[in-house]
Amino acid sequence: MVAIAPDRLSLMQLQLPDTIADPTGFYRRLLDAGPVFDPLVGAWLVSRHADVQALLASRSTTVRMDHAGALDRFPGAGLDEVFAALDLHVSFVDGDCHRRVRRVLAEPIQVRQVRTRLAEPVRRAVGAAVDDLAGQPAVDLVGGFAARIPIDVTRHLLALPADIDTATVRRWSLAWGDVVAAPGHVPTTGRAATLATAAELAAFLRGHVADRERAPGTAVIDALVASMHRGQISREALVANLMMLLTAGNETTTNLLSAVLMVLADEPALWAIVRDDPDQVADVVTELGRLHPPTQYTARRLTEPVTLSTGETLAAGASVVLMLAAAGRDPLAFPDPGRILLDRTTDRPDGRAAHPVTFGYGAHACFGAPLARFEVETAVRELAARTERLRPRPGRAWRHNANLRGLERLPVQLDLDRTAATR
Repeated sequence: MVAIAPDRLSLMQLQLPDTIADPTGFYRRLLDAGPVFDPLVGAWLVSRHADVQALLASRSTTVRMDHAGALDRFPGAGLDEVFAALDLHVSFVDGDCHRRVRRVLAEPIQVRQVRTRLAEPVRRAVGAAVDDLAGQPAVDLVGGFAARIPIDVTRHLLALPADIDTATVRRWSLAWGDVVAAPGHVPTTGRAATLATAAELAAFLRGHVADRERAPGTAVIDALVASMHRGQISREALVANLMMLLTAGNETTTNLLSAVLMVLADEPALWAIVRDDPDQVADVVTELGRLHPPTQYTARRLTEPVTLSTGETLAAGASVVLMLAAAGRDPLAFPDPGRILLDRTTDRPDGRAAHPVTFGYGAHACFGAPLARFEVETAVRELAARTERLRPRPGRAWRHNANLRGLERLPVQLDLDRTAATR
């Protein structure tokens, strides 16, 4: 990893373990500085909420990455197959291609599907995970709970065979997440092992798609395979986007649920609120997602000059990194941003609504957000219904992923409610 001074405003600062554990100070300095050009990544870091929201929705940007340039800079690094898949990824295509692929992928997990077809599989996954906590008063809530639920839901969505165990799905998710989250999509550590695992995932999914063609069912993957047969998406694009679905469905949900549980363990009064008033869980998840979004930033390239709210004009062709997590802490959009306010308003001083960017905004907003929120809210409600209190224990640790920021371990003591089963 590139050595960097702790006080330097660079995206590489987020690679430092201390910043991953607590990025508050870094984001505050970014917000105070306004847009900052980072020569280490060759991009402008844009952090003010008004600018982030506007650029996420702007037609003056593109999400396409310069993978050809990266191949020139890293010859022989084995990135060709990874970049070919990413160039088909719904997150990195624009215009008609994006709309067509997004429509295919989003249809099976729209809000109405989450509330109907997918609600019961989510509740089963949550119920099983909570049941298994009953005999474990001291537990790691990441590996023992938060990571398990989205993997079980993903199993249902993609009809994964029984011989693909939870550890394998987690390993695949972490590896592909490290690729997608890396600056320029070039992993900074353990590159060879990460790329080998990504290739293993791609090979499995190619075979899995072929298996579902021979024996189709009623899972989400079968609807996607049917779309491929109708010519709505190519086989290569389907496999590439299944890699995205498997990873994003696990990593972002795990990270958000872990962060929510971390704060609830640290704030007994907030835990009492979700325990005594389950109707407030949605507001709790929204507010904690603002403070601890599962994705810290996203990249764009400008296709024409853009003037920011601070008055600076960025030239066409400039690369920008939109700091989602910093935008969620912008006091101009969220007064007293460090406080947890369940009745927080979203009006900026300019009179415009400050839309949360926890799951992005605009055309490329995460279409899996309704499912992720439903999983997190269901997990919090069920755990709160059966647990008097979460007590933090030593050993909390963060994963080394600066963008998909998430806990590696969250040890807690569960004060279990022995009467919950009889209520």
